[in-house]
Amino acid sequence: MSKSKSSISVFFPAYNEAGSIGDLIAETYRYLDQRFDDFEILVVSEGSTDNTNEIVKLLEKHIPRLRLVSRPENFGYAGALRTGFKNSTKELIFYTDGDGQFDIRELDKLLSLLEENDIVTGYKIKRHDPLMRIWTSWLYNKTMRLLFGLKLKDINCAFKLYRRQVIDSVDFLTDLVHGVINAEIYLSALKKGYSIGEVGVHHYPRLKGDSGAEFGRHGKVVAWIKPKVVWGFLIDTLRLWKKFH
Repeated sequence: MSKSKSSISVFFPAYNEAGSIGDLIAETYRYLDQRFDDFEILVVSEGSTDNTNEIVKLLEKHIPRLRLVSRPENFGYAGALRTGFKNSTKELIFYTDGDGQFDIRELDKLLSLLEENDIVTGYKIKRHDPLMRIWTSWLYNKTMRLLFGLKLKDINCAFKLYRRQVIDSVDFLTDLVHGVINAEIYLSALKKGYSIGEVGVHHYPRLKGDSGAEFGRHGKVVAWIKPKVVWGFLIDTLRLWKKFH
């Protein structure tokens, strides 16, 4: 397999993901080492209280292209993404969550569409989460389409690839906390004439750890979204509305 001439930064937002982060780093390193001469792996851990940071620090001794970016305070999902973007140094920037619910090898699908697009985002072919989470995701996507005209299938799918200039062009709202940051990037990119491609990727059940956004998960149906998360999404959406309207 011929290696890409481009360089790539891959980062993982990881809040208390000690159960999955080690395997994810190892799989990602093997994948990137076969496809890129120039790459880096970043783990963005803000406010983690388990041993996520210790695991990454141990792996740093054996994987020189790995870097831990940590802060003691949790600035939310949007804060972790802003930190990841700010600390990425390569031509391409890719991120996926640290919970291991995606297959890093499917980055091949995104890379194949990058010649025609400035952003390539995955969408979940079949989401493996409780039905209540699937329903709230559907409602969120419908709301973003109605308010902002975003016609993407899965706005917050955590499997995204960007050309660096797209991220550098975004004037980020520093007070966004939740996944609304993805809509912010898309709206900014479209306004500047950048193109967005989509491709289906597989989504797998969470095997280790817990989502910080939910409580009361039970079986394949029940998983309540924390009220403060719902409220935060509403506030962030209002902030985004003021920015673009």
